[in-house]
Amino acid sequence: MNEFGNPRNDVRGALVAAGWREDSRGRLVAANGTVWAEADDLYDSGLDGPDGAWSWSVHFDSDVPAAVIVAACLAAAGEAVTR
Repeated sequence: MNEFGNPRNDVRGALVAAGWREDSRGRLVAANGTVWAEADDLYDSGLDGPDGAWSWSVHFDSDVPAAVIVAACLAAAGEAVTR
């Protein structure tokens, strides 16, 4: 986690760099429609399938490392995961 500010800015920055776009609700959306968003003030977050949460959804607690979340998001969007 980052020492200051929002500890999920690391995830947000990596996904934006990979081409994900922020929607009007502050969620990040991949080209295929997969969505990642912070879930609460504790910095838990979630990943929803391209057809919305009714297709599938994954919850990440705030202590899950950014690298794990980013890799899951990229894989769900069908994008290459690189180091």
